Amino acid sequence: MRYMVRFEVSMEAGSKIDRSNGGADPVIGKLLELLKPETFYVSIFKRELFVIVNTEDMALLSEAAHLIHLIGGTNAEVTPIMTPNETMAILPGAIGNAVKTAVSLGL
Repeated sequence: MRYMVRFEVSMEAGSKIDRSNGGADPVIGKLLELLKPETFYVSIFKRELFVIVNTEDMALLSEAAHLIHLIGGTNAEVTPIMTPNETMAILPGAIGNAVKTAVSLGL
């Protein structure tokens, strides 16, 4: 499953990272080494990183989220993403099940 991991580093943490030995390069490098993304984007307007990861390993995502919190002073947003074909394969069943559950609850 693919996930988008997005985070924005706090100003305080970003300044600390910038002043550290090597600046942001080792920090970003360590995250990319851990997540092995298909692709990523670094915002030029904020201290923000978007990473697309294809994994079934929830422990990996948890480790990355904790690392981001420790080094960036912020929480990661982890969003599942799907291709249109993947979406159409699961969406009808998911909606149908949700409707059945809602009906059974009298909603």
